[in-house]
Amino acid sequence: MGRQLNISVKNKEAGYGISDNLYGIFFEDINFAGDGGLNANMVNNYSFDGVYFSNEELKAVSDPLRYWEIRQGTIESGKEAPLHENSAYARVSSEGNAVLSNLGFNGQKAHKDACAMSVKKGAVYLFEAWARPADYEGVLAVQVTDADGNTLAGPAEMELSKTGAWQRLSCRLEGICSAYGKLELVIKGTGSLDLDCVSLMDADYWNAGDPKWRYGKMRKDFVQALADLKPSFMRFPGGCIVEGQLPGNEYNWKDTVGELYERKSNYNLWSEKIDDGGYNQSYQIGFYEYFCLCEDLGMKPLPTLSVGLNCQIRSMQRGEAVCPNIPTDSEEFRTKIIAGYLDLIEFANGAPEDGKWAALRAEMGHPQPFGLERIGVGNENYDEVYFERFRLIEQAVHEKYPDMICILCGGVHPFYDDVMNTPGLDTVYRFAKNFKHVIVDEHSYHTPQWFEEQEKRFDSYDRSGAQVYFGEYAANGLLGALEEAMHSPQAGMEGMDGSGDGGMRPMNESNQFDTALGEAAFLTGIERNGDVVAMASYAPLFNMVDCDQWNHNLINFNPKTLCLSVNYYVQKMFGANIGNRYLPFAGDLPEHMYCSVTEDEKYIYLKLVNISGQEAQIFVQLPYAAAGAEMEVLQSDALNTRNGLTFYSDAEYALTPQKEKLDVRDGDSLELAVQPYGVYVAKIEVR
Repeated sequence: MGRQLNISVKNKEAGYGISDNLYGIFFEDINFAGDGGLNANMVNNYSFDGVYFSNEELKAVSDPLRYWEIRQGTIESGKEAPLHENSAYARVSSEGNAVLSNLGFNGQKAHKDACAMSVKKGAVYLFEAWARPADYEGVLAVQVTDADGNTLAGPAEMELSKTGAWQRLSCRLEGICSAYGKLELVIKGTGSLDLDCVSLMDADYWNAGDPKWRYGKMRKDFVQALADLKPSFMRFPGGCIVEGQLPGNEYNWKDTVGELYERKSNYNLWSEKIDDGGYNQSYQIGFYEYFCLCEDLGMKPLPTLSVGLNCQIRSMQRGEAVCPNIPTDSEEFRTKIIAGYLDLIEFANGAPEDGKWAALRAEMGHPQPFGLERIGVGNENYDEVYFERFRLIEQAVHEKYPDMICILCGGVHPFYDDVMNTPGLDTVYRFAKNFKHVIVDEHSYHTPQWFEEQEKRFDSYDRSGAQVYFGEYAANGLLGALEEAMHSPQAGMEGMDGSGDGGMRPMNESNQFDTALGEAAFLTGIERNGDVVAMASYAPLFNMVDCDQWNHNLINFNPKTLCLSVNYYVQKMFGANIGNRYLPFAGDLPEHMYCSVTEDEKYIYLKLVNISGQEAQIFVQLPYAAAGAEMEVLQSDALNTRNGLTFYSDAEYALTPQKEKLDVRDGDSLELAVQPYGVYVAKIEVR
């Protein structure tokens, strides 16, 4: 059985405390992860407020009727007496039988003309809309049909009152068969009807019936996949969308709260990956919903806000004339940027009588505070132009909220400093010493080999300095090609952001098992250094297949289902099996084999990652008597193994963890048979 190895785990006296928030999740609305993904509403441009991006003109484009089609009638955008000043609506005119249809979210690329609303036989779907008869008399019928006109769900009819006022309509549709379809609204009558905030979703959405979820709704399967990771925190809403493409595109949390019809749409930064810029942020899932999700899953919230700088990489390429910064001595910086931080903390933590933002949270259904402890100050920002802003924001935050922890950007990526001509991490950590409550956010997208080599990355970090948040990472690169792309003057965004061909793996080779092994080796180093590494989160989180925005993602999805990557299972195995103390061990491991041991009051968690290609018999001596043990194993001799999903298919799982019982020898020792290329997590109950 290969080489025999002995490991002796030391006791509590030799151990040390580590972060109790080590593993979390990072959510960004990239790859249609928000609208089209986590957002349960399947209607694209649901409120007729769509704002998109012109790649040719580099500017926002309002297109309120995009993704809607009309037959036997006419449609126009209306703005007179809307539901809210932020909200336009659609006026549909019929001469007897007009049909308004919406395909849903199909990724706007390979399937841009395809129906994308998933209907399952026997499932119940909730339809809602605001309507106002102008001079219309008749009924509104709702159904879902496939591309050939066959009915998949419904139809259901709703009578309209003739008051001439906005009225909320709702009905339920039952799935007749399982297929992808499109929503059809049939206006059976003559006249004009105004419509707004149209939604269709599976009625079994996350926490259906809970009054705090009265606004945006989330897909239940998405949330359950996150819950299974046992995350201790969630960073939101990004990511590059925090910074925005151009002035006016930076993420403004105040546009995302209140009634859905009050929320102000904006184009998504990742519109740049779509030819027609067709990626809108409706904000049906906004900051209130993010906080509620954190509460439901027991995660600490980590919101991140703009510092008044658009994405610095993009700005560098486009020039200051196109991307001017908000001056720090301006009224705009004080009232928009600094006030944005202070108002958000009030929204999250304030008593309803503290001010209008805390009062709004209470009105939305959550009178109790959310318990915000940390806030992100910018995303991947760097240089003195950022440091100046951080100083001003940090000072304002800590004058009012002295215990709030601010997250300081570590730059773009630690290995890009020479290419980007940005300050190195040494400069960032020296700057961090000026502040009491600061954590430095490092990001890294690189090869599996790089991650394995970086297993000892944090061993020499200064324990008296700032802690680390490894906020974005994934082993998504090809050996050699990434380094070449990084040092190429022509690399541009394609080489720097991990989303193009600049050394990145193509989509059909992403999330292979070798990448999961490299990440697992790195995570053993994260755990060993859990006293200086406060948090870590993989990115990106979700990806709609065939939308081709980012090549490496934790969870792929199509309109009907999810596919959990092998990398997801590594995250789950590590995140669900972590103690609050690290226990050193004695014993020599061979090259390319890695180990970490943690404990809590009930269990010892032993993790082994074998990238050596050699099998081994490992004898583990425990510091305490054990009552029992079990082990999860993720192993394959084929390093290119990956779990697969297409736009229309069910998930195909080539590799998932397997569980097995372990025998405890003499009450305090274990014998592990370790195969080549595997991740092994033993959970040992102590007496």
